[in-house]
Amino acid sequence: MPDPFSQLLEWRRAEASARTLSKIGPEFYSGTAKYLAELRRSYESDLRENPSGRKGEISRQTYQRASQVARDILEARLQKLLSAAFQASVGGARDLPNALAEERGVFDALLGTLLEYRRAAAPYLEVGAAPPTSVPTALPAPPPAASTGGERPRPTAAPAAVTLAAPTYVRVLRTGRPLQVGAETIDLREDDILSLPPESAKLLVEAKIAEPLVPAPLTKPR
Repeated sequence: MPDPFSQLLEWRRAEASARTLSKIGPEFYSGTAKYLAELRRSYESDLRENPSGRKGEISRQTYQRASQVARDILEARLQKLLSAAFQASVGGARDLPNALAEERGVFDALLGTLLEYRRAAAPYLEVGAAPPTSVPTALPAPPPAASTGGERPRPTAAPAAVTLAAPTYVRVLRTGRPLQVGAETIDLREDDILSLPPESAKLLVEAKIAEPLVPAPLTKPR
């Protein structure tokens, strides 16, 4: 059984080498918090007894290194949770292998927030949704004109319906130079999921910088 610090190093190596959540001890969060608290109490006690002693300084440095390793693991797993929640929100799988109980709760909360945002901000993406109220499909008919015996007014033609181009989702295959999309600059980082205009997405796919994602339609439970 490795010591706690060596275990943290092993978990960080595993996390950095996997694209999805790596298998990690179920006690990672609670065990790491306890280990770091004990390290801190130890070095603070040693430094109080002997401020210039080597033992206290070594304990302090161990605490700092262990804290950084634990932070690296947490941030790597959180980034994967964010990516998985986004992919699930556009129709991807919702299973989350190797997720701990705390992470499953975070994933479910993120997914719920993303789905609610899509429904509120872009209802036209939902299957069977009514067209946005801000985009009229026809003008109301004008009131009938009074009869004057002259030429009858010509009916006003209804404007054509406005078609909104759906964005294209792509996954970045390799990190590249920032992409200019209109007035916005988008960073290209490997494994990022981007929502782009069809023309921009097509250029990235043809340049083999990204691959297209075809999300399954989101359906409401019956």
